[in-house]
Amino acid sequence: MESQPADLPPDMIFEILTRLSLEDIGRCRLVSKNWNRTTYESTFMQQNCQRAKTISGCFIQCWDKYEPSPEFVSINNVSDCDPKLSLRFLPAPVKIEAATKQGILLCMNDYRTRRLRIPEYYVCKPSTKEWHQIPNPKTRYFTQKMAMLVLRSKPLRYKIVRFSQPKSTFTRYKSIWYKCYRCEIFDSETWAWKRLKDVLLPDGKFIGFEPAVSACGVLYSLMPDNEIFAFYEDTESWTTFELPFPLCKKDYFKHMKLVEYRGRLGMLCMGENFMMQLWVMEDHDMKIWSKRETISIEALRDVETHTVPAAMHSTGVALMRGYSAVVFYDFKSGRPSINVCKVGKFFDAIFPFQSDLEPVHLKKKSFTGGVGSAGGMRFPFLLSVVVLSWVFLFICSYLAYYS
Repeated sequence: MESQPADLPPDMIFEILTRLSLEDIGRCRLVSKNWNRTTYESTFMQQNCQRAKTISGCFIQCWDKYEPSPEFVSINNVSDCDPKLSLRFLPAPVKIEAATKQGILLCMNDYRTRRLRIPEYYVCKPSTKEWHQIPNPKTRYFTQKMAMLVLRSKPLRYKIVRFSQPKSTFTRYKSIWYKCYRCEIFDSETWAWKRLKDVLLPDGKFIGFEPAVSACGVLYSLMPDNEIFAFYEDTESWTTFELPFPLCKKDYFKHMKLVEYRGRLGMLCMGENFMMQLWVMEDHDMKIWSKRETISIEALRDVETHTVPAAMHSTGVALMRGYSAVVFYDFKSGRPSINVCKVGKFFDAIFPFQSDLEPVHLKKKSFTGGVGSAGGMRFPFLLSVVVLSWVFLFICSYLAYYS
């Protein structure tokens, strides 16, 4: 990656880049370090939203009377939730399971999961209201975590990783007890789930519950003991690694949150005296980290008494969450800028979101269990089996009584 292409004024480069689509911007980030840095600036992202008609903000996983009600907050209109970009076009109320940087969401039909214990999973693009239902994995195993990666936009290809709880939660290997996760992966190209080797973690360790962070084609999750769980899509393998000091020291920070920062894995750490640190993994192979920023969040006290980091929206804007609000905190400007969205509902997860308005042609493929319908075929099939079983037993009892 070169530092800067020659004979191109910076102002002209900025004007050109702000008019490109998200897919083209992703390619331009590989041209030079300056282009990469520019395209992650908050001013650039705001200009790109206006000129290229892209969407930038976050989805909030809200709950309304025990029913999921995801809402979107735009960076250009933070004062309230944006009703224009909703998930009401889906056939049922859904819970967001995973989000990608290409504007694709993985959602689950919450009603069928709670009432019938037979989930339905939808992949959708909210900006174009496209969606399709994907085949179910082995639903007799309870889902612990799901994550998603988009490998290609045109034509769309994505993969979904699912970790579930097997029948035996713990297993013993070489006199050591391990916590076991059943691992499956779905490929939109093959349109099928594939079983991978089980994930075995030493007793007392487990994969975190917060949404996974995608960086450089790897899915990362923060484990409770301040270790990182990494799943590699290309090799379909996993590993864990320790964080450097002081990140590895338990209770050194009040709160730690994995984030994606300019295409790399980052960590936002809340410390004492209303200070927050930003650490970035500079080398993903050697696992080398460096501290990039020390940020004062004292200005947030007047807005929300208790806030914790949720994500990095851009280079100088941190996405913070409070008890009843989501805050976009611009700490890079000369005077810190604070934009607050009062949610008014209970929410338990925030998904950073970027999208364009280009269709991705999510076709409704056929499979056993139905696609694109709210009910599917599995439940009617099971119902017919039960009815036929009762009819058979009634006939047998009748014949036995009168014989």
